Amino acid sequence: MKKTTARFMFWMILFVPLLFGMSAPVFAAENEAYVFAVIPSAPPVDIHTLWQPFIERLSRDTGIGLRLKVYEKMSAFEGDISAGGPDFIFASPLQAVVAHKAHGYTPLIRGSSPVSSLIFVRKGSPIMTVDDLSGKKISFAGNKSL
Repeated sequence: MKKTTARFMFWMILFVPLLFGMSAPVFAAENEAYVFAVIPSAPPVDIHTLWQPFIERLSRDTGIGLRLKVYEKMSAFEGDISAGGPDFIFASPLQAVVAHKAHGYTPLIRGSSPVSSLIFVRKGSPIMTVDDLSGKKISFAGNKSL
């Protein structure tokens, strides 16, 4: 008798969730969302307040599940990018280059004006244009140097 009861319980546990639409794939689909990470340029509460309405609208308008991920520290954001964690990122140009090199992140949108930067050479240097740097070794100054 105990064997019959155990089998009955086994089949009930297996089929009752299916009868009520509570199968494992449904739970997985509900939680499935792409992660959209934003550079921590302000406190996490401010980032969330500014970005969450955009993420919700984008998700609603596209029908694609998106989840906002905010960071308290830049090191956590950069570590997550280096690990290839987020599906989408809003990052600085330097971080976008690093993310592309590390995991093939592809820029989808950009600002209306091109990114510009400065190149410094010592006074009296024979280098006068960017083309003069072709084939030369260059260094990047700053704590975020590559």
